[in-house]
Amino acid sequence: MAKKKDWKSALSAPVKDKRVIGLMVVRGFGMFLLVTGMIGIAIILGPLNHILGIEYCKIFGNVLLDLLLSFLLTVAGGAIEFVADAFIKHLSA
Repeated sequence: MAKKKDWKSALSAPVKDKRVIGLMVVRGFGMFLLVTGMIGIAIILGPLNHILGIEYCKIFGNVLLDLLLSFLLTVAGGAIEFVADAFIKHLSA
């Protein structure tokens, strides 16, 4: 007959290191920034305005600065997601 496992070992079975869970949260935040920046770029450049029927309001009073902010969010989110994913793979291996 197989041994019964307690519920704590069953919950932590797929994760060997507890830091992986925190890195998954960081990776999710990076994904959020990445998608937010890409949606901002799509709204500023125009195609998403026509699809959704919304009007774009300038944040800084300049379209170029708004585009740079969205691009910065995209790059920062991609970098955060990449680094967190690399650490997750390092800890899981």
